[in-house]
Amino acid sequence: MGPSHQLHEQAQRFLDRTDSDDDRNPDVELSQLGGAETLNGERIAAQHYRLPSQTKASPLLVGLALLFTVLGFVINTEATEYFESLLGWKKPFATLYITHSALALPWLCHVLYLRYQNRHSPYVLWAKDYNNRLREAISTIDAYTTDGPRMIWKLRGQLGGPLDFLATAMAIVTLALTVSGVAWFLGLTLTTPADLTAIYNCSTFFAAAFSVPLLKEKLGRYSVVAVALSIVGTFIIAYGDTTAEHPLKEDSAGNEVGTSRLLGNLIACVGALAFGLYEVLFKKWACSSRPVSPQQSMPLTLAASGLLGLYTFATLWVGLVLLHIFGIETFVWPRAEVWLWIVIAVLSGSMSINLLAVLVVWTDPVFGSFANVLSVFFVALADWILFGLTPSFPTYVGGGVVIVAFALLSWDTFRHQR
Repeated sequence: MGPSHQLHEQAQRFLDRTDSDDDRNPDVELSQLGGAETLNGERIAAQHYRLPSQTKASPLLVGLALLFTVLGFVINTEATEYFESLLGWKKPFATLYITHSALALPWLCHVLYLRYQNRHSPYVLWAKDYNNRLREAISTIDAYTTDGPRMIWKLRGQLGGPLDFLATAMAIVTLALTVSGVAWFLGLTLTTPADLTAIYNCSTFFAAAFSVPLLKEKLGRYSVVAVALSIVGTFIIAYGDTTAEHPLKEDSAGNEVGTSRLLGNLIACVGALAFGLYEVLFKKWACSSRPVSPQQSMPLTLAASGLLGLYTFATLWVGLVLLHIFGIETFVWPRAEVWLWIVIAVLSGSMSINLLAVLVVWTDPVFGSFANVLSVFFVALADWILFGLTPSFPTYVGGGVVIVAFALLSWDTFRHQR
């Protein structure tokens, strides 16, 4: 009996033992993965868990998620514009802090719902079962075995498990999302809204660019054409709309807006790059590498997105205090009417960002980022309906180009899934 045959039998016994022990011991530490048996020089640790037989989300589910994502972005944009411009509560960093902190709300609601379903079970047993299921889901992420040993810092003698990996990974993802949000509001004070809108929606390009090295994805020619068309359509909407104010203008304090367009555009590019990176990293570190059903993917997606909200809530209040102390953004407690519109904006923004994460998990970062691109056209239509700002002909042309690009990308995405 040769050595290769012995290794094969050892590997088979290891997999059989793992299959029978999944439900009893779903928490697999990184040290266990690193010390797995090898067969012909290849690791077999990736098979710690049984592969589910369910398939990805159906086009109908993806379409509904996309619809509510775009709807959430539109409501968030219009509500924010209302309480900032008409009600006079213009506190961009505070708005960013509240909106990103609210990302934890869907996860908290999900946990409360699960607890209500199992209210007759002792809390300790229920919490342990929830954590074990979450560990099991995290352990099906390929990046847990490849990136985990480098990402998790533990004291000597301690082991890093799946929850440690998720906590560390989402801290990095939170940083990317925060840089994107801060760059948006900072760029808005330096460049024009048209420049900012056009550049930020190039995050689709950055999502595609990062997907190749980080996710090892091969972009089809139709997807590349769709990304290019989406950028063209966005530029047509941003610069062809005659109702938009492209020249330099003065704000309420008498300062000219758009006087540092080059610096503002560079900051906007950093923000677009950070948002594209956020989408790709979320896909890499918070999405199972195994075929799972939409229902199975939701607990991990909500938990990962919830960590973004908790990290934001726990850290960015320092920025609020510093901005208030130095007089850059003096915080004023909103009155009741302003609070109503803040709540509407925050809830819709939280819904859209969480659903964007769901879209990224169900499809890919490029498809998910199209929700932002589509929202530009529908925000223009909402401005027409709510504020009487009639869109110009280029707005319709650009919107048509974006819709054609989205249709092409959708066809290419689901064609590959089939």
